[in-house]
Amino acid sequence: MNSSVEELPSGAPIHVRLRKALGRVRRRFQLDRFDVFARLVPATEPFEPPAGYEYAWAASGDVATCDEYHTELDARERAEGEARLALGHRAVLGRDEQGEVVFTMWVNPHCLNIPGEVKRRLAPDQWFIYKAFTSPDHRGRKLYQAGMRFVLCEMAREGLRELVGYAHVKKRVSRKGLAALDFEERGRYWALSMPGLQRTLLSSRLRKSFPDAVPRTNAVARVLAAPPAP
Repeated sequence: MNSSVEELPSGAPIHVRLRKALGRVRRRFQLDRFDVFARLVPATEPFEPPAGYEYAWAASGDVATCDEYHTELDARERAEGEARLALGHRAVLGRDEQGEVVFTMWVNPHCLNIPGEVKRRLAPDQWFIYKAFTSPDHRGRKLYQAGMRFVLCEMAREGLRELVGYAHVKKRVSRKGLAALDFEERGRYWALSMPGLQRTLLSSRLRKSFPDAVPRTNAVARVLAAPPAP
Protein backbone atom coordinates (compact mmCIF):
# COMPACT_ATOMS: atom_id res chain seq x y z
CA MET A 1 0.00 0.00 0.00
CA ASN A 2 1.29 3.50 -0.89
CA SER A 3 0.38 5.85 1.97
CA SER A 4 1.56 9.32 2.95
CA VAL A 5 3.00 7.92 6.16
CA GLU A 6 5.12 5.34 4.35
CA GLU A 7 6.48 8.01 1.96
CA LEU A 8 8.08 9.86 4.87
CA PRO A 9 11.59 8.93 6.08
CA SER A 10 11.37 5.57 7.79
CA GLY A 11 13.79 6.65 10.52
CA ALA A 12 11.51 9.40 11.82
CA PRO A 13 9.47 8.69 14.97
CA ILE A 14 5.95 7.50 14.24
CA HIS A 15 4.34 10.57 15.86
CA VAL A 16 6.40 12.86 13.61
CA ARG A 17 5.41 10.89 10.52
CA LEU A 18 1.75 10.95 11.52
CA ARG A 19 1.83 14.69 12.20
CA LYS A 20 3.36 15.39 8.79
CA ALA A 21 0.86 13.11 7.08
CA LEU A 22 -2.06 14.87 8.77
CA GLY A 23 -0.58 18.19 7.71
CA ARG A 24 -0.65 17.04 4.09
CA VAL A 25 -4.27 15.99 4.44
CA ARG A 26 -5.23 19.36 5.96
CA ARG A 27 -3.56 21.21 3.10
CA ARG A 28 -5.68 19.23 0.61
CA PHE A 29 -8.90 19.67 2.62
CA GLN A 30 -10.55 23.07 3.04
CA LEU A 31 -13.76 23.95 4.84
CA ASP A 32 -14.79 27.62 4.84
CA ARG A 33 -17.73 29.18 6.64
CA PHE A 34 -19.68 32.16 5.35
CA ASP A 35 -22.47 34.02 7.13
CA VAL A 36 -25.33 35.75 5.32
CA PHE A 37 -26.68 38.97 6.82
CA ALA A 38 -29.63 41.27 6.11
CA ARG A 39 -30.84 44.68 7.19
CA LEU A 40 -34.27 46.23 6.82
CA VAL A 41 -34.34 49.46 4.82
CA PRO A 42 -35.63 52.44 6.82
CA ALA A 43 -38.46 54.46 5.32
CA THR A 44 -35.94 57.24 4.77
CA GLU A 45 -32.18 56.76 4.77
CA PRO A 46 -30.18 59.99 4.38
CA PHE A 47 -26.79 59.63 2.76
CA GLU A 48 -23.77 61.85 3.32
CA PRO A 49 -20.51 60.62 1.71
CA PRO A 50 -17.25 60.89 3.64
CA ALA A 51 -15.52 64.25 3.18
CA GLY A 52 -13.63 64.35 -0.11
CA TYR A 53 -15.56 61.53 -1.80
CA GLU A 54 -18.54 61.19 -4.12
CA TYR A 55 -20.72 58.13 -4.64
CA ALA A 56 -22.83 57.29 -7.70
CA TRP A 57 -24.16 54.37 -9.71
CA ALA A 58 -21.89 53.26 -12.54
CA ALA A 59 -23.08 54.13 -16.00
CA SER A 60 -22.35 52.01 -19.06
CA GLY A 61 -18.63 52.27 -19.78
CA ASP A 62 -17.62 53.43 -16.28
CA VAL A 63 -16.40 50.02 -15.10
CA ALA A 64 -14.21 49.64 -18.19
CA THR A 65 -12.22 52.72 -17.10
CA CYS A 66 -11.51 51.49 -13.55
CA ASP A 67 -7.87 51.23 -12.53
CA GLU A 68 -6.82 47.76 -11.41
CA TYR A 69 -4.79 48.97 -8.43
CA HIS A 70 -7.66 51.01 -6.97
CA THR A 71 -10.50 48.57 -7.78
CA GLU A 72 -8.87 45.11 -8.12
CA LEU A 73 -10.63 44.74 -11.49
CA ASP A 74 -8.33 43.43 -14.22
CA ALA A 75 -9.23 43.56 -17.91
CA ARG A 76 -11.28 40.35 -17.79
CA GLU A 77 -13.17 41.41 -14.65
CA ARG A 78 -13.89 44.85 -16.09
CA ALA A 79 -15.40 43.22 -19.19
CA GLU A 80 -17.44 40.87 -17.00
CA GLY A 81 -18.55 43.84 -14.90
CA GLU A 82 -19.85 45.67 -17.95
CA ALA A 83 -21.71 42.47 -18.90
CA ARG A 84 -23.29 42.29 -15.44
CA LEU A 85 -24.46 45.90 -15.81
CA ALA A 86 -26.12 44.90 -19.09
CA LEU A 87 -27.92 42.10 -17.19
CA GLY A 88 -29.42 44.49 -14.67
CA HIS A 89 -26.84 44.44 -11.89
CA ARG A 90 -25.66 47.75 -10.48
CA ALA A 91 -22.27 48.99 -9.34
CA VAL A 92 -21.60 51.67 -6.75
CA LEU A 93 -18.55 53.78 -7.52
CA GLY A 94 -16.83 55.93 -4.91
CA ARG A 95 -14.55 58.64 -6.35
CA ASP A 96 -11.93 60.74 -4.60
CA GLU A 97 -11.35 64.46 -5.13
CA GLN A 98 -9.40 63.76 -8.32
CA GLY A 99 -12.29 61.78 -9.77
CA GLU A 100 -10.45 58.44 -9.44
CA VAL A 101 -12.65 55.44 -8.64
CA VAL A 102 -11.31 54.17 -5.31
CA PHE A 103 -14.28 52.11 -4.10
CA THR A 104 -16.56 49.63 -5.86
CA MET A 105 -19.53 47.60 -4.66
CA TRP A 106 -21.81 45.43 -6.76
CA VAL A 107 -25.55 44.95 -6.37
CA ASN A 108 -27.55 41.97 -7.61
CA PRO A 109 -31.31 42.73 -7.61
CA HIS A 110 -32.25 39.17 -8.59
CA CYS A 111 -30.33 36.57 -6.58
CA LEU A 112 -28.13 35.93 -3.61
CA ASN A 113 -25.36 34.64 -5.84
CA ILE A 114 -21.87 33.56 -4.81
CA PRO A 115 -20.47 31.86 -7.94
CA GLY A 116 -19.68 28.20 -7.45
CA GLU A 117 -21.27 28.10 -4.01
CA VAL A 118 -24.77 29.53 -3.50
CA LYS A 119 -27.51 30.89 -5.76
CA ARG A 120 -30.89 31.61 -4.15
CA ARG A 121 -33.71 33.79 -5.41
CA LEU A 122 -34.32 37.16 -3.75
CA ALA A 123 -37.75 38.61 -3.07
CA PRO A 124 -38.69 41.48 -5.41
CA ASP A 125 -38.00 43.99 -2.61
CA GLN A 126 -34.53 42.66 -1.70
CA TRP A 127 -31.08 43.47 -3.07
CA PHE A 128 -27.81 41.58 -2.55
CA ILE A 129 -24.44 43.37 -2.26
CA TYR A 130 -21.23 41.59 -3.23
CA LYS A 131 -17.64 42.08 -4.38
CA ALA A 132 -16.89 45.30 -2.49
CA PHE A 133 -13.35 46.66 -2.70
CA THR A 134 -11.59 49.73 -1.30
CA SER A 135 -8.34 51.02 -2.78
CA PRO A 136 -5.34 50.26 -0.51
CA ASP A 137 -4.61 54.01 -0.43
CA HIS A 138 -8.05 54.84 0.98
CA ARG A 139 -8.68 52.19 3.60
CA GLY A 140 -9.61 53.09 7.16
CA ARG A 141 -12.00 55.85 6.02
CA LYS A 142 -15.18 53.77 6.23
CA LEU A 143 -15.79 53.81 2.48
CA TYR A 144 -17.36 50.35 2.73
CA GLN A 145 -19.89 51.53 5.30
CA ALA A 146 -20.59 54.59 3.17
CA GLY A 147 -21.18 52.34 0.15
CA MET A 148 -23.79 50.35 2.07
CA ARG A 149 -25.45 53.56 3.26
CA PHE A 150 -25.60 54.76 -0.34
CA VAL A 151 -27.33 51.54 -1.39
CA LEU A 152 -29.77 51.74 1.53
CA CYS A 153 -30.61 55.33 0.57
CA GLU A 154 -31.33 54.26 -3.01
CA MET A 155 -33.42 51.32 -1.81
CA ALA A 156 -35.45 53.64 0.44
CA ARG A 157 -36.02 55.90 -2.55
CA GLU A 158 -37.35 52.94 -4.56
CA GLY A 159 -39.49 51.58 -1.71
CA LEU A 160 -37.53 48.35 -1.24
CA ARG A 161 -37.45 46.37 1.99
CA GLU A 162 -34.19 44.57 2.73
CA LEU A 163 -30.49 44.60 1.87
CA VAL A 164 -28.60 41.29 1.97
CA GLY A 165 -24.84 40.74 2.28
CA TYR A 166 -22.39 38.04 3.31
CA ALA A 167 -18.90 37.62 4.75
CA HIS A 168 -16.35 34.90 5.41
CA VAL A 169 -16.04 34.03 9.09
CA LYS A 170 -12.50 35.53 9.14
CA LYS A 171 -13.29 38.73 7.18
CA ARG A 172 -13.15 40.98 10.23
CA VAL A 173 -13.31 44.28 8.33
CA SER A 174 -16.39 43.26 6.35
CA ARG A 175 -18.13 41.85 9.41
CA LYS A 176 -17.32 44.98 11.42
CA GLY A 177 -18.89 47.15 8.71
CA LEU A 178 -22.01 44.98 8.57
CA ALA A 179 -22.33 45.07 12.37
CA ALA A 180 -21.94 48.86 12.40
CA LEU A 181 -25.03 49.14 10.19
CA ASP A 182 -27.02 46.67 12.31
CA PHE A 183 -27.10 43.79 9.83
CA GLU A 184 -28.42 40.58 11.38
CA GLU A 185 -27.54 37.00 10.51
CA ARG A 186 -29.98 35.17 8.24
CA GLY A 187 -28.10 31.86 8.06
CA ARG A 188 -24.78 30.46 6.97
CA TYR A 189 -23.17 28.01 4.60
CA TRP A 190 -20.01 25.95 4.42
CA ALA A 191 -17.88 25.51 1.30
CA LEU A 192 -16.08 22.15 1.30
CA SER A 193 -13.18 21.63 -1.09
CA MET A 194 -10.89 18.63 -1.47
CA PRO A 195 -9.37 16.72 -4.41
CA GLY A 196 -12.21 15.48 -6.60
CA LEU A 197 -14.95 17.03 -4.48
CA GLN A 198 -16.47 20.48 -4.03
CA ARG A 199 -19.68 20.88 -2.11
CA THR A 200 -21.69 23.63 -0.43
CA LEU A 201 -23.71 22.92 2.70
CA LEU A 202 -26.49 25.36 3.65
CA SER A 203 -27.86 25.80 7.14
CA SER A 204 -31.57 25.19 7.64
CA ARG A 205 -31.98 28.85 8.59
CA LEU A 206 -30.43 30.02 5.33
CA ARG A 207 -32.68 27.70 3.33
CA LYS A 208 -35.70 29.06 5.20
CA SER A 209 -34.60 32.68 4.66
CA PHE A 210 -34.05 32.10 0.92
CA PRO A 211 -36.13 29.04 0.02
CA ASP A 212 -35.84 29.10 -3.78
CA ALA A 213 -32.68 27.69 -5.37
CA VAL A 214 -31.85 29.10 -8.80
CA PRO A 215 -30.15 27.11 -11.60
CA ARG A 216 -26.81 28.45 -12.72
CA THR A 217 -26.54 30.00 -16.17
CA ASN A 218 -23.78 31.37 -18.36
CA ALA A 219 -25.49 34.71 -18.86
CA VAL A 220 -22.32 36.79 -18.47
CA ALA A 221 -20.43 34.56 -20.91
CA ARG A 222 -23.27 34.89 -23.43
CA VAL A 223 -23.21 38.68 -23.18
CA LEU A 224 -19.44 38.70 -23.70
CA ALA A 225 -19.72 36.36 -26.69
CA ALA A 226 -22.52 38.29 -28.36
CA PRO A 227 -21.49 40.29 -31.46
CA PRO A 228 -21.39 44.07 -30.95
CA ALA A 229 -24.54 45.96 -31.83
CA PRO A 230 -24.41 47.55 -35.30
